[in-house]
Amino acid sequence: MNGLPPLRSLHYFHQAALHSSFSVAAEHLHVTHSAISHQIRQLESWMGKPLFVRSNGRVKLTAHGDRLLLSCQQAFGELRSSCEYIRSGLLQQIRISCPPSFLSQWLIPRIASFYQRYPEIEVHFLPLAPISQLYSEHIDVLILSHGDPPEPDIDATLVSQDEIGPLCAPHLASQLRVGEDLAKMTLLHADTRLHAWSEWAAKTSFSGRFNGGKHFETLTLAIQAARSGLGVLMAPRLLVRKELEDGTLLAPLGFVRVERATWMMTKQSRRHDTEISVFRDWLRDAAQP
Repeated sequence: MNGLPPLRSLHYFHQAALHSSFSVAAEHLHVTHSAISHQIRQLESWMGKPLFVRSNGRVKLTAHGDRLLLSCQQAFGELRSSCEYIRSGLLQQIRISCPPSFLSQWLIPRIASFYQRYPEIEVHFLPLAPISQLYSEHIDVLILSHGDPPEPDIDATLVSQDEIGPLCAPHLASQLRVGEDLAKMTLLHADTRLHAWSEWAAKTSFSGRFNGGKHFETLTLAIQAARSGLGVLMAPRLLVRKELEDGTLLAPLGFVRVERATWMMTKQSRRHDTEISVFRDWLRDAAQP
């Protein structure tokens, strides 16, 4: 533990930084103002750098203080979550990691029915994480479009076979009757799925140049661009189900199956945990066409 300062100093710093006040921190921690000042001076001495700028009785974080505050928020947040889990003896929460496009396009619009069915389970959505995070139990469930077989000790439940196809706004559909028509249209690309067009071309044997057009940082933004008539987008059927149903996007050339599928993954030893089991059952029901 030589690489860490005293935990008390970090705790006192965290409260003072959150409130930009030593006095408010002292009230929250039920200690004196001088105790806060003493611990922060010790922390600054340990760091070898100031963490606060003190002026006219007020305090403001330095750049180093800002960075330390962010680390404290993440670390204390994870500690709080772990302690609550251990004290309760029951996992009344589920931590789900998935791509942001799946979260915004598919999961968020449907998760209300899970809340209604299981109000006692708190759902936390986390950024997309590597499969290794399932082993360390930093996440409970990983939802991922994956082409390779599941890794050892990972339980994988099929959510949907992946199918992709060109999508456009209704007023552009008449211009897209065969694959060759794409050469005359603006192609849209999500930077998170840069190979989507070449993947579709390989499956359909269409030839042509598919690297030009407009780029968007995420698939969600690219879907919005396609709905607005900015061009033609290659996207998975699963993530545009609502748009296809309400007619804001059309798929004039249909969809083709690719060598990937969307899976719900969890640690094999935890596959029967109550929260994971009920979420798996709900997810399979919700994914039915």
